Amino acid sequence: MIEPSPTPEDAVATVAEVAAALAPHRAEVSASISDVLATRIDDLRGDPALLDLLAASVEANVETILHVLRHDLEPRDVEPPAAAMAYARRLAQREVPVNALVRAYRVGQSHLMEWAFAEAARRPGEAAAAASQRIVLVVMDYVDHVTQHVIGAYEAEREHWRQGRHALRLARVRDVLAGRTPTDPDEQLAVETTLAYRLAPVHLGLVVWLDDPPEEAGVTALERVALDLGAALDAVGRPLVVPWDAGSAWVWVTRRDEGAPPAEALARAVARHGPGLHVACGAPLAGVTGFRLTHDQARRARDVALASGTGAPAVTLFDEVGAVALLCADREGARAWVRRVLGPLADPEPGVGRLRETLRVFLATGGSLATAARRLQVHRNTVKYRVARAHEVRGRPLGDDRLDVELALMACAWLGPPAPAD
Repeated sequence: MIEPSPTPEDAVATVAEVAAALAPHRAEVSASISDVLATRIDDLRGDPALLDLLAASVEANVETILHVLRHDLEPRDVEPPAAAMAYARRLAQREVPVNALVRAYRVGQSHLMEWAFAEAARRPGEAAAAASQRIVLVVMDYVDHVTQHVIGAYEAEREHWRQGRHALRLARVRDVLAGRTPTDPDEQLAVETTLAYRLAPVHLGLVVWLDDPPEEAGVTALERVALDLGAALDAVGRPLVVPWDAGSAWVWVTRRDEGAPPAEALARAVARHGPGLHVACGAPLAGVTGFRLTHDQARRARDVALASGTGAPAVTLFDEVGAVALLCADREGARAWVRRVLGPLADPEPGVGRLRETLRVFLATGGSLATAARRLQVHRNTVKYRVARAHEVRGRPLGDDRLDVELALMACAWLGPPAPAD
């Protein structure tokens, strides 16, 4: 006699039997899943407190799933366990990647169903198959539902935690920049612990900014940039990153010495992140005073970059624009001084601009026609002609004011020529 196929009602009843049979073994099932997760997912290994939270989360989820299966509840109507939400928030605080949390639910789901399938297999063949199929659908629906909630809790906690951490870091950094650094060794150690950054070595200050910051995760993007810049600079340890606003951040990296930062390596690192990213860089300086000065230099270099009429360059080094940065403090006075030094050579016409740039490069290369020609990619006779013509336009040859002329030409190159005199 052929046995009738199990009805949906029969499958529900069998699933309830399976859940009831597993309930007394809930602790054993949960411990088994926790061990699998801690073994297979490296990011979930941690201190005993974190492992305890993992165990509590797993046990709460197992208990809830068995309750859903036993009473034929709609998985999406069930509140995610409080222990699961607490564990997700703790992982966010520890900056464990969210994909580790998602993977934990997938691995845990698979392991739990192995236990359920083994218990279902104790029933007659067709009943076991129908029950197993239903268990798969219910558990997958539950895991999808809970995963959405725990990821939401994770993201919210990560943002809250980062804002709090960044606010505390910003407060400590402001204290250091304002000269309120504690002199007591224990207090200074506390500041360094908060910053996760030492104040004694050689520092290189950077200001990093985006032309069009993303609406979301701008801070995360800048942190990734800072890590890449740190690698390009051969930094010692992790950079200190303090968000200033949605599109810019203050960065400090620890250098091995006070040598000049590698401009080409910086430019390559910036280019990897696409257009619209800019970096202004101070000079490497040591100690707490160096921490303050290199940051001030980076901010002044950024002022020069932003003042450029043709758009900010990708990388601006204070060592290259330091004198111009000081002129930026008094733009009107600087413009008047540039016009007095250069005379008609400060006019904004394109032709005069070419003469001005040629003279600037010629002077910067020590008066070498050949070197200037290579840099400008023109014939040396062209350089010779333009230099002579620049002197004519200015109205007087170089004399004791050569340094003033070089600075005025550099100011024009970075800040643009002054407006024509009235």
